[in-house]
Amino acid sequence: MYNPKLTELSTSRDIISRFKGYEHNLVAEENAFYHTHNMGSSFYPCLAPRKKRSYFNVSSGRLHGLFSKEKVIYINNGTLYYGGEAFTGLTFPDLDSERRFVSMGAKLIVFPDKVYINTENLTDYGSLEAEFTAEGGVTCSLCRGDSELYEGYTVSSSQPEEPVDGALWLDTSGSTHILKQYSKTLAYWTELSETYIRINCPGIGGNFNLYDGVTLTGFDAAGISGSHIIRDKDDDYITVTGIIDNAVNISADISVKRAVPDMDFVCENGNRIWGCSSKNNEIYASKLGDPTNFNVYMGISTDSYAVSVGTDGPFTGAVSFRGYSLFFKESCVHKIYGQNPPYTVTTSYIRGVQKGSHRSLVCLNETLYYKSTGGICAYEGGVPVCVSQSLGDAYYTDAVAGACGNKYYICMSDRLGERHLFVYDEDKALWHREDGIDIRELTGNNCNLYFIEACGESFRLGLVDGDNRYGSFTGELKGYTDEEDFTWYAETTLWGLGLPENKYYSSCLIRAAGSKGARLRVYFEFNSSGVWELQAEKKISETGSLSLPFITPRCDHLRMKIEGCGDIRIFSISRKLEPGSDLNV
Repeated sequence: MYNPKLTELSTSRDIISRFKGYEHNLVAEENAFYHTHNMGSSFYPCLAPRKKRSYFNVSSGRLHGLFSKEKVIYINNGTLYYGGEAFTGLTFPDLDSERRFVSMGAKLIVFPDKVYINTENLTDYGSLEAEFTAEGGVTCSLCRGDSELYEGYTVSSSQPEEPVDGALWLDTSGSTHILKQYSKTLAYWTELSETYIRINCPGIGGNFNLYDGVTLTGFDAAGISGSHIIRDKDDDYITVTGIIDNAVNISADISVKRAVPDMDFVCENGNRIWGCSSKNNEIYASKLGDPTNFNVYMGISTDSYAVSVGTDGPFTGAVSFRGYSLFFKESCVHKIYGQNPPYTVTTSYIRGVQKGSHRSLVCLNETLYYKSTGGICAYEGGVPVCVSQSLGDAYYTDAVAGACGNKYYICMSDRLGERHLFVYDEDKALWHREDGIDIRELTGNNCNLYFIEACGESFRLGLVDGDNRYGSFTGELKGYTDEEDFTWYAETTLWGLGLPENKYYSSCLIRAAGSKGARLRVYFEFNSSGVWELQAEKKISETGSLSLPFITPRCDHLRMKIEGCGDIRIFSISRKLEPGSDLNV
């Protein structure tokens, strides 16, 4: 006779007390979260929302151009503000132009406007470029290096007869004319190593500096159109290297211009401004200590520098890192070696910066982070390492980033154009998704991280961590408003994948603590149904437990969603699991 025997099913209880962050992958550990909103890592290993933000009382306008030196800098409706104080010396009327700032000593340099401001002396500002034009009335004369005109020299194809000591002869016998001086002691005509031409015109030298690299236009009659170095100057003349037979009067239109190349991306390194041009596929460096000169080539260590590169595609970003200038394309990086020209340029074919994500280049501690086409990379000078596997296979573009403490903040657009702010905690190697805020620019200053947020047609200036504001604010940045309590949630990864049988959870206990008025809700989704079923709701005002003494429907797998409002810390989640039979029923 058959006697059926019932087998007692085992019951297990486990506790999650170390909560990982955002893990947007199909299979992940059960203490990670497939999707989060407004979560952070500041209280790890607890599960907790991010810090509150603060917003400054800056009038809502076309706010952009965020940067920092000793003080925070931004442009609002075409006016630049330095530490909250309006700077009226320069205006920026093109509100849609993306500004790129470079700090070089006390100077703040703004591209593509090509202007500078001395932040230590706000009366010192102006354009990096300079130009003088005239409608004729220009005289070019042969002169010495000190601009004193040569007088009484002989111009001929044959040497003068019976010359006196020190006599000058402009030898025109060859294709290149040569100025020579007679030595009675040697009885020999000695070629002068350099000759100069003084260009006289009222006001011609006023906007230029000694040793500026300039381009002369309209000087064909004197044969000196082209690039030159100003060797001497006064308000009404400039002197350049060259030679002419006799004084030349020019009646045509002329111009003298000191130009700065159009550059897509710029940085400062080694007391020079570095930049690159995708149009010309070139990299440039300014004269040492002089951001106004990119065309000075005198054969000395302070010269400007330019080089063409042979790689395909446009430049996608530039940054100074560990004493080197780096110029990225999507599939490579050009690295500049050396202290002075001629530099050495090396090319490494690695994952470069994604086009449109040049603002993602941020140095956090000793590591350079940036958005590549395949994810977010950590670069230390060799081969970059992808650190964004936790973000899943979602494709993001148009990244902007900043760093605060040990965290890398990056805001990106998904395929639908929606913006997402993610935070990578370098110390804990954890990602969290904060929310769908549309951050356009970020900058760090005095241990704070500032951002510009787009809110429809308006913009506002804020701090990512308003709970830990550091230092004092000046001027317009003095007034701020703290963010109110916000809603947050965390959706777990799939629970129960490790057991093939159907199973159910007979109890769940959440230990948490919260601020006054904080509220917590718990939902479950069974077998990926897409329906979240509310299981419990409770106010959390002090350390305690939220017990869910229920028996879930028997299922293959489930997910938990914890939703809250206010400041709450979750210390642990304990679960009691009872599996189904071997027959999977």
